Amino acid sequence: MKRLLIFLLLIECSMFNIQWSMAFAQDAMKVLDITADRIRKAGNVKIEYKASVFAGSTEKFSATGTMWLQESKMKLEAEGVTTWYNGKTRWCYAQSAGEVNIDEPSKKEMAAMNPYTFMGIYKKGFKMTVKETVLRGEAVYEVYLKARYAKMEVKEVYVDIRKSDYQPLCIRVREDNDWQRVSINSFKGGLQLGDDFFTFPEKDYPNVLINDMR
Repeated sequence: MKRLLIFLLLIECSMFNIQWSMAFAQDAMKVLDITADRIRKAGNVKIEYKASVFAGSTEKFSATGTMWLQESKMKLEAEGVTTWYNGKTRWCYAQSAGEVNIDEPSKKEMAAMNPYTFMGIYKKGFKMTVKETVLRGEAVYEVYLKARYAKMEVKEVYVDIRKSDYQPLCIRVREDNDWQRVSINSFKGGLQLGDDFFTFPEKDYPNVLINDMR
């Protein structure tokens, strides 16, 4: 009888742990769903950020920049390089070299440049939890995603989302052993950006060397 009671107690505890984990996953999914929806509704956006790459706790590289996004289109200014991407063609202008390189990158390659890439990956293949904490003096939800399968390129993701308006403040991603961190310092939505904004304005750069690698 005593063994039966212990067995039943263990089953009850196991079921409680499963229900507790499911609740955390549902709460994390809800936070990310609300965040994704608000970013989509913001439309054309401008983001000022700092991106860093770490090996363990050692920062290997960092850069600040400004990014404008319109669905799949992007313009990026960072460390003396301006990039335009109209959804198919990419132009990278290096001011120091006085030249612009033109190519047609894959969607996967462009996704790696976008701090909101997680918006399209979190629904599949990840276990997730969420907790409340503080970042830069502000109350945030810290959502943690862990890959379910070893073959997945993204192994872990942390997303810090401000509680008051569901704006992401920091995104940390691990692929292999290196971590990438994007700290978002400013976010402005509802901008009026035409298609030309995401295309290299050749007439404004009459003397640059053009390397067309398409």
